[in-house]
Amino acid sequence: MTRRTILACAAAAAFSADRKNRAPVSHEVIRVKIPEAYPVKLSNELTLLAIEDQRVPLAWVKIQMDGAGKVYQTRPAVAQASAEMLSQGTRSRSGTQLTEEAAQLGATLSSGTFSNRENATIDCSGLSSHLTGWLALAADMLVNPAFPGDELAGWKQRQTLNVRLRAGRPATLAVDRLMALSYGTHPGGLGDPSPAEIAALTPEMLADWHRQRYTPRNTVLSIIGRARTSDVATASEKLFGNWKPAESAPVLPPEPQPDGKRRIVLIDRPGAPQSEIAIGGLLFERRSADFFPMVVLNALLGGGNISRLDFALQQKAEVMDVTSSYGTARFTGFWAVRLAVSTASTADAIGVVLNELRRLCDEPPTAAELDEAKNSVSGRFALDLEQPSQVINYSYQRYRYGFSNDYWERYPAKIGAVAATEVQSVAQKYFRPETAHIVAVGDATHIRSALARLGPVES
Repeated sequence: MTRRTILACAAAAAFSADRKNRAPVSHEVIRVKIPEAYPVKLSNELTLLAIEDQRVPLAWVKIQMDGAGKVYQTRPAVAQASAEMLSQGTRSRSGTQLTEEAAQLGATLSSGTFSNRENATIDCSGLSSHLTGWLALAADMLVNPAFPGDELAGWKQRQTLNVRLRAGRPATLAVDRLMALSYGTHPGGLGDPSPAEIAALTPEMLADWHRQRYTPRNTVLSIIGRARTSDVATASEKLFGNWKPAESAPVLPPEPQPDGKRRIVLIDRPGAPQSEIAIGGLLFERRSADFFPMVVLNALLGGGNISRLDFALQQKAEVMDVTSSYGTARFTGFWAVRLAVSTASTADAIGVVLNELRRLCDEPPTAAELDEAKNSVSGRFALDLEQPSQVINYSYQRYRYGFSNDYWERYPAKIGAVAATEVQSVAQKYFRPETAHIVAVGDATHIRSALARLGPVES
């Protein structure tokens, strides 16, 4: 029996023993009710999703522009720069004036985009009694951005520094390289732009991107708070209605294709006392029927405090952190296991993760494991509903993906209905250890030979 097999057996025994001392798991399905937001189309085809919530005298707004995110960009950094520069000045207000006026109205404003997102966003929140005032500032940012040269120069300096700082973080290097391995040439795997690419940006480039990609037809304004839907619709029409439609139909790039084989990358950090490891691969798009079993699988594997990885690695004091996560969108998503481990334990820790992936593929989870994973997922979901920003996100997803009106009300029941064989089937499709990419950032002189036993090692 190999050392890895012994470790896996010991971890499984500890896992089972720990469960014997736990309180019984409730099988009662959590019942939730999310206020429904019926889409309202403004005269220029901008979509409004409004939810009334009278509990507090506040409102939260998220404006999302489909087609303006990084996955669509034709020039490095242009999507991020355009989105973040929305808050740095309009044709009638400087960035400082935007911030000061928002503060006077009891509100905050921000804008940006994210690496694997399709959208650019404007986020606002503040006193509902001044909603029209600070929503007008958000409308000014969206419709009339100025992209001032001096502010762009400052943004480029900050972004260049951020890129260099990120390049020095081992965990970031590991995840970025894993994404590049998984997505290949697909823009979902693009890392940070280079300093030269950032420096090449001009106000004219940002303005051109804004004209092409920021259109009312592709924009959704979501709001939750103490505000009547009819009043919000009237105010939105007044503030955004004159923003004229542009002909823009975002088309996603071709789907990334899985390699079908494992790739191992070692990024050398001489003298590093620990290794940062990322293991993962591709999944599916958000509307896939595999979504619910995968959510349960993630909780079981490493997405919560009842995860197999926690128990399997608990005998290793050198393992500082381990977690699993996933991301889904309208294009193929990804899954990833991340861990920080001492240099001496790098190979053993990777072996434990691969063994757990193999176990998921070879055998369905036990009834006790499945129940705990489901309860963990449903419990976190119920807690999310206490956050207005999360309710906005759920409302937006329901609209964006064409889900039924009661989709989120049925979410706990759908999680509860996931069968052990469905979890195993999803593992066999997407989590096979022989096709999972591995990235290790650490001291190559101490870990290269051990990694090489798993397959050819790239630099």
